[in-house]
Amino acid sequence: MLNNVSLYNFKNHKEVEYKFDFFNLIVWKNGSGKTNILESIYLILNSHVYWWYKINRLVNFFWENLFVKGYIESMDLIPKEFMITFDSNLLKTSYIFNKSKITRSKYLETLRHTAVFFSPAEMNIIYLGPTMRRDFLDEVCLLFDTSFLKIKSDYSKILKNRNKLLKNINEWNASKSDLKYWNDVFIKQATLYYNIRKKFLDFIYGNLSKIEQILGNKYKLKFEYISKVDLQNIESSISDYIEKNIDRDIIIGHTYIWPHLDDFEFKVQFWKEYYNSWEILSRWENKSILIWLKFLEIDYYLQKHSENIVILLDDIFSELDDEHIATVLDFSKRFQTFISAQNLPVFLHNNANISVINI
Repeated sequence: MLNNVSLYNFKNHKEVEYKFDFFNLIVWKNGSGKTNILESIYLILNSHVYWWYKINRLVNFFWENLFVKGYIESMDLIPKEFMITFDSNLLKTSYIFNKSKITRSKYLETLRHTAVFFSPAEMNIIYLGPTMRRDFLDEVCLLFDTSFLKIKSDYSKILKNRNKLLKNINEWNASKSDLKYWNDVFIKQATLYYNIRKKFLDFIYGNLSKIEQILGNKYKLKFEYISKVDLQNIESSISDYIEKNIDRDIIIGHTYIWPHLDDFEFKVQFWKEYYNSWEILSRWENKSILIWLKFLEIDYYLQKHSENIVILLDDIFSELDDEHIATVLDFSKRFQTFISAQNLPVFLHNNANISVINI
């Protein structure tokens, strides 16, 4: 369990410490820094910034460095100190365990906790653009498999170099034969990327009946992953597509087969056809799908991280009705939970186990 966090120059928190219990409510007015506390917990437990932002955006505007420190009590009841620091001048992030610097991978291996963020934006990703849905998939991939961070970083560098070469060939500053090396490394890296993403996609496919059950088994659902890549033959399909479309890539100067052009949809059977869930289902029913997608995300982590899950609920109850609120709270009760709100919600008035944190 996360016992407390200390923040220094973390966004609007200059220097402060917060102590936690198993069930925590962070209350105060909008703009007071409630979400920032949840983001600090996310950072200390997951070792990266929520939603793929850069860490420098977390530094207080008037200062050049920050640190976030947390104490975790494990099964042996011995508190362990974890700290992340960032220096804006050196653009350097350091990971520290019990006052000794360690690598990021060692930090995560030692910590063995995962924070899962429920945000108002994620409660609407069915209605928003595909970038947010792709970011959601990548977030899950990273939190499940720490090697994904390097895979994605290397992939982005390879993609950038290949696109640069495509433009040079189009402008007669390079030869088409120069593409062979970058084609080969692109195919290899994209295959690694897809292999990790596919594990979570397969988990969703295998547990789709759970979402149908929460909807009262009234609908036949289909989860559809939209991609130019055949996920049953990833490497060969990428290779074939690259070979067939190489001239087009040269003309436009971009690679048009890659994970960040993909998307996913939930579809509902109506008569003999399937339609997007947002076209057929009510807003309440689409919220149910999204909540259970987050529950599946947690179940996916539990395969690897035992019960060391921390749930962060960032002002999402304004987006939910009483039934959905009860569903989320019931699911969350076996995990350490943090809720941010402007005031004490009515549904928590009689909860004697809640620890209220006033900023």
